Amino acid sequence: MADMGNPHDRFFKEVFSRPDVAEDFLFHFLPHNVSCLLRPGTFLLSKDSFVDANLKEYFSDLLYQVDFKDGEQGFVYILFEHKSYPAPDIAFQLLRYMTRIWEYASKRIKDSLPPVIPVVLYHGKVQWSIPLNFASLYRAPESLKGSLWDFTYTLCDLSVFSDEEIKLGVMAKVALLLLKHVHSEDLAERLVDILGLLPALTDQSSLKFLETVMRYLGTAAETVTMEDCRKAVKATFPGTGEIFMERWIEEIAAERHQEWMAEGLSKGLKEGLEKGLEKGLTQGAAAVTIRLLSRKLGDLDTTVRERIRHLSFEELERLGEDLLDFRDKSALTEWLDRVEKSP
Repeated sequence: MADMGNPHDRFFKEVFSRPDVAEDFLFHFLPHNVSCLLRPGTFLLSKDSFVDANLKEYFSDLLYQVDFKDGEQGFVYILFEHKSYPAPDIAFQLLRYMTRIWEYASKRIKDSLPPVIPVVLYHGKVQWSIPLNFASLYRAPESLKGSLWDFTYTLCDLSVFSDEEIKLGVMAKVALLLLKHVHSEDLAERLVDILGLLPALTDQSSLKFLETVMRYLGTAAETVTMEDCRKAVKATFPGTGEIFMERWIEEIAAERHQEWMAEGLSKGLKEGLEKGLEKGLTQGAAAVTIRLLSRKLGDLDTTVRERIRHLSFEELERLGEDLLDFRDKSALTEWLDRVEKSP
């Protein structure tokens, strides 16, 4: 999976790149006089991005081609602002991107310009207070503004909606609730209710989407711990939730440490464990150790995995130095026996 520097950007694109999720979102938030013109089931994602390279830290975008009910084609452009505070010149940014979309479309449509419907999705810490029309940016007499270029964009400011007002399908609703509350102090308390929506999906799609959600929480939510996630997943998926979390912790921990793993197992493990300790991710450090041992010795049974998870940081550090000498699983078992027996 491609790495994206901004976790909000990555989550937005993973979720809203699905035409069914984007369509669900747009038909809910677009004004009725606009949405009633669009033909459901015709949303086609464009792979192009129109955001300036130097602004990708603050904005993400998706462009969907869509059929109108009269047979014509147009575009819906979603600009996702993932800054904490709204940009005053957002309408100007939208105009720049809309002209690029028209340039893109003019290569295929020669006689006229297709309509571009701009939508802004915002999940910042403060409520949006910027006018929604382009003409508000002009410094000109009011009598003149009517003769100048103007357009209005649709805003979805998640802060102004209650959770109950977000009446969407499961994936779209979970995504918007997480974006809305990712900065909230009480996100951990809300997790059970938010994740509790997932079982409505099929088993395969719910667990796949759960991985996307966990990745987002692990990289973007500062008020949620791994234990909070474990409890919420276990409550949502009794029986399978704990197994999923164990596997996911190992997967994500190993993924985050790929660079130093390539440099050398023993040296890399020690550095990775130290980084993990500094962040309070002892579980992640143990998961990396388990992954490395599994690669060297083969799959480890549940009992051995649990024994490793109960090791202290210093013991994990020693295990990282000794694991290169293990020839088989019995050597690992003997090592664990010695450590557990030592005072």
